[in-house]
Amino acid sequence: MTTHNRHVRGGRISRSLRPVRLAGRAVVRWAGTYAAWGDRKRRKREEFVLRTAEDVTRTMGDMKGAFMKFGQILSLMSGTLPEEARAQLATLQANAPPMSYELVRGVIEREFGLVPEKLFRHFDHHPLAAASIGQVHRAELHDGARVAVKVQYPGVQEAIAHDLSNAGMLIAMVGVLSRGLDAGSIVRDLKEGILGELDYVREAHWQTKFHDRFDGHAFIRVPRVHHELTTPHVLTQELIEGQPFSRALELPQEERTRVAEIIFRYCFGSIYRHHLFNGDPHPGNYLLCDDGRIAFVDYGCVVEFSQETIAKFIRILRAVMSRNLEEWRAAVEDAGILRPNAPFTTDELWDHMRWYWAPILDEEVTFTPELAAKMIGHNTQTTGIGGRINQHCNVPEGMVFLTRINFGLAGLLGSLHARGPWQAIVREYIDDAPPATELGRASARTTPGPAV
Repeated sequence: MTTHNRHVRGGRISRSLRPVRLAGRAVVRWAGTYAAWGDRKRRKREEFVLRTAEDVTRTMGDMKGAFMKFGQILSLMSGTLPEEARAQLATLQANAPPMSYELVRGVIEREFGLVPEKLFRHFDHHPLAAASIGQVHRAELHDGARVAVKVQYPGVQEAIAHDLSNAGMLIAMVGVLSRGLDAGSIVRDLKEGILGELDYVREAHWQTKFHDRFDGHAFIRVPRVHHELTTPHVLTQELIEGQPFSRALELPQEERTRVAEIIFRYCFGSIYRHHLFNGDPHPGNYLLCDDGRIAFVDYGCVVEFSQETIAKFIRILRAVMSRNLEEWRAAVEDAGILRPNAPFTTDELWDHMRWYWAPILDEEVTFTPELAAKMIGHNTQTTGIGGRINQHCNVPEGMVFLTRINFGLAGLLGSLHARGPWQAIVREYIDDAPPATELGRASARTTPGPAV
C-alpha cells in the first residue's frame, strides 16, 4: 500500500482544483460515449461509471478530510448510486492511502514528548486501518496490554476547514456520479458532525460512556479507552481483533440477519435506552468477533439527546406504528420536522414522508437496496409534489444525526437483505414490550438496567 510522506494540506483554491479537474475528465469521458451505438455504447457508459468512480474514490482518498468522509457516507447509500460507483467508494472505509510512519512518529512525539518506541513496548509501523481524519496502528503497552492507537493526520484540521467552506465542490463531486441525488442535505450533515471528530479527547469521553453501558453485554463490545495515552490528536484504546463487516456478506442468510439485528439493536437501543447516538454507521467501524459479538470501535460523532427530544421521537414512532395519521402529522410538526400549516393534505404528506419510517410500518420487513433507495430518494427529492413537500420540511436539532443513521443503516442492512421484526424491537425500547427475539432475551440477561 502506497503511503504519503506529507501532511494533509492545500488551501481552499488548491483543494478546489482537484474536484474541478476530476469533473472535467468525467465530461470528456461521457462525451466519448456519444460516438458509439448499441451494445458498444452501453459498454462504454458502463466503463464511464467504473472509471469515474475509481477517479472519484482515488481523489477523495488522497485528499482525506471532509471529501473522504463524504465518500464514506455516499458508499452507504445503496440504490442511489450505480453499484460500481458505490463499491468503489466503499473501499474508502478501510483502504485509504495511509500516511508514512515518519509523520505518525512526529505526531506522537509532539503529543507526549516521547517517540513511539519509548512510549510503547512495541509499535507497529504499518497501519491497521486508514480513514478520513486519522489512521490506526497496533501497539503493546509496557504491561503487555495490546492496544490500537489512532493518530490524526497532520494538517487535517486546516484541510477540513477549507473543505467545509467548499460545500459546493462536495456537491459537485457526487453530481459526477449521480445527477439525481440531492447532496445538499448530506453536506449539511457532514458539517454538523465532522468538526467534533477532530478532538480525540472528546471522542474518548463518549467512547467511555458507551463502554460503561455495554461492558459485559451478550453481543456488543466497545473497546476501553486508555485515557493516560490519549490527547486531542492521539487516541489509545483496547485492541479488539475481528473480521471486517464485508465478511458478513459471505455468511448464510440466517447469520447475516443476526448481524443486522445486532447493529439495529445497538443503534436504536442506544438512542431510546441511553439517549446516546453514535452517528457514523459505516462498515469500517464494525468488527465481527470470533465469539459472535460485534465490536463498535469509532465514537467521533456522538450526540446525547435530551429527555424532551426523545419524548418527541417516541410520539412520532407510536403514531407511525398505529397508523394514526392525524396524530402523526401533529407529532412531526411538534418535533419541527414539518412546518405548521403546510399546504398539503395529511394523506399527501404521509404518502411521501412515510418512507422515512418504512422498516417499522409492518410486523416484518426485509431491508433491501431498493428499500434504501426509496427511503433516501423520497427524503431528498427536489421535483414534483415530493420536492414541494420537502420545501416545507425542516431538520431540527438531533434529526440531522438521526437522518444519517436512518439512511446509512438502511443501506448497510440492505446489503445483508435482512428480514426481521424491526417494529417489535422498537416497541421494546419505547413501550417496554417483552423481547421479540432471542437476541433481545440475551440482551435482557446481560444488560444492567433496560436492555437493548
